[in-house]
Amino acid sequence: MKGKKILMFGPDFFGYREKIAEELMAMGAQVDLYDERPSNSAFCKIMLRSNLKLYRPVVTKYYRQVIAENRGKDYDYVFVIKSEGINEKIFTMLRQAFPKAKFILYLWDSVENVPDGERKLALYDRVLTFDHVDAEAYNLPLRPLFCCKEYSAQPESQESYRYDAAFIGTAHSIRPRVVRQVSKICEDQGGQIFAFLFLPHKLVYYYHKLTNPAYRGIRRQDIHFDALTAEEIRAVYDQSRCILDVEHCAQRGLTMRTIEMMGMGKKLITTNTGIQNYDFYHPNNICVIDRKNPRIPKDFWTSPYVPVPGSILQRYSLRAFVEDIFDVKE
Repeated sequence: MKGKKILMFGPDFFGYREKIAEELMAMGAQVDLYDERPSNSAFCKIMLRSNLKLYRPVVTKYYRQVIAENRGKDYDYVFVIKSEGINEKIFTMLRQAFPKAKFILYLWDSVENVPDGERKLALYDRVLTFDHVDAEAYNLPLRPLFCCKEYSAQPESQESYRYDAAFIGTAHSIRPRVVRQVSKICEDQGGQIFAFLFLPHKLVYYYHKLTNPAYRGIRRQDIHFDALTAEEIRAVYDQSRCILDVEHCAQRGLTMRTIEMMGMGKKLITTNTGIQNYDFYHPNNICVIDRKNPRIPKDFWTSPYVPVPGSILQRYSLRAFVEDIFDVKE
């Protein structure tokens, strides 16, 4: 990748796009990084996901500005994560502005969750996905997400933890119900759980309370409206025996949390049944629960953690992720 010029677009997601760009630069590439959306406001996200034509001029103007800022640069790659904001017209604009570039798309969402997702696949020169179902359905290379260095050091065995289980995440879809059910299981079995359900605003809570059946029994004081910092999250994970993972109902790929917990050497309780098909799965380490009626064997909490081989951990490193995306050969 040394000397390669890359124009990169990615959604704002807990700093992960910046980490990818930093890794590319550490490998010697020159990276110009932009948000894939004109704005990170809730209104912009709704407009893009609704694929409304009336908002397209706003998106087109944003990409015209990006092209104008970089016109004349001889990019080797245009790298896009998700392609939520880039429609066919904008893609054509980018292709015309940077004709020598190879266009790469990485889907860290399911195709059905991307506006006109299936039609966009044919536009790019190379497409990879984190979703094992989409990989098979559309004949795409499967590339799971990655583990950053701060989550990649498996600790030595620890005899005691402050929490038996922990959940930190946005209170969307079925999550509030599942978190509540797992909390009860944990407490009934003599354990203690740290549960942090987050929403960006109180009005969002009231909307979910009126429309989402998973919010039954969830009180406003059960929801947090100020997010934890990365340092606070890491501190909770360090003090926890198991981490609860509840993926979005409309997704099937492994969440970033799943990969990071493997890197940290933490046990995982997850609703994602597909995890049993991955090379790091071990029943001592990972308990797959039914999202409607979760059950956790009592001995799961106390059974010894089986360390993941270093060769497997390396496959999920950020460097390996970047090498797979750009098809870097040794």
